[in-house]
Order: sequence, then structure tokens, then C-alpha cells
Amino acid sequence: WRRLAAANPAAHEPGLANSLTHLGNHLSEVGRRSEALTVTEQAVEIRRRLAAANPAAHEPDLANSLTNLGYWLSEVGRRSEALTVTEQAVEIRRRLAADNPAAHEPDLARSLSVWAWLRFVAEQDPAEALRATGEAVEIYRRFMADAPARFLSPLCGVLNLQADMLASLGRLREARTIRTWLAALSDGLD
Repeated sequence: WRRLAAANPAAHEPGLANSLTHLGNHLSEVGRRSEALTVTEQAVEIRRRLAAANPAAHEPDLANSLTNLGYWLSEVGRRSEALTVTEQAVEIRRRLAADNPAAHEPDLARSLSVWAWLRFVAEQDPAEALRATGEAVEIYRRFMADAPARFLSPLCGVLNLQADMLASLGRLREARTIRTWLAALSDGLD
């Protein structure tokens, strides 16, 4: 892809960015986080250029790469930068979801979940992080009606995060209620 993109950027940079994003995911899965970070930063750089030239075509992919970058930055201890890029992803996805909720709200929920998790582990503004998980839960619940197999796992993930946040804030009754609901939902994952 790199040679193709060098020879004809307009035709091949989107493919290169996509390939770099997937490579970053795979590198992280095998514990090579700093390499995952490097290639994801390259994907973001390319996608920022592409989105500047054609936002409608490339902003969804940019938001995806920014969300991944936020996660990888956090994994290597760069939490402030992680929050910044994840906030950018949330802003892009809010804009996209306002124009086309059916196409973009699930991705907004994913970015909100990552952003909330980053705020939670950084111990920054837990009330805002909790609000973001609530918004993500609401989105996933709406989409569960039409595609439960697709949205059950991410819904359970954000509910687990929400319960952890509530417990850390001393709101144990609410956390227990969510965990009970989560246990019932999780039976559907088997």
C-alpha cells in the first residue's frame, strides 16, 4: 500500500490508512502496543488529510482511527493525549449522527464508551464520564431492538463500565441494579 499510495495518493491513501488501522488493531492484540500506536498515528495523519479534502467521505474513518488512537495512547500512559483525540472522535461522530442517526449513532456510542473509560481511569470528571456511559447505553438499547446479536456485547461492555463507575462513586445500589440487569443480558451472549 505504501508504494501504491506514494505513486497515486488520491487513489490509494484511503486503502493505506485502512490497512494501517487494521495493522494497529492486530499489533495491539499481540501485545505490541507501541507499534500499534505508531501505525495508528500514521493512519490518523492520512485520514486527517483525506477528511480535510472530503469530509463526507472520510470523517467516519477518521473518527474510527481517532478512537483507536485514544485507546492506544492510554495503553502507553499518554492519557491526556488520549482524551484529546477521543474527544475529537466524539465531536465528529456527534456531527455525523445528527445528520444520519441510523448510520452513525452506534459508532458514537463506541467513541463515548472509550472516552468515558479514559476519563474514568484518569479520574477526571466522573459525573461527565458517567453521563457519557448513559448516553452510550441509551443508543445501544435502541439499536438492540433491530439487531440484538450485533449490539448485545457492546451494550454489556458499557453497562459493566457504568457499574464500575457507580461503585467507585459509592453508588452501590445503582451499581448492583446494573450488574443484575447485566447478568440477565449476559445470558444472551452464551
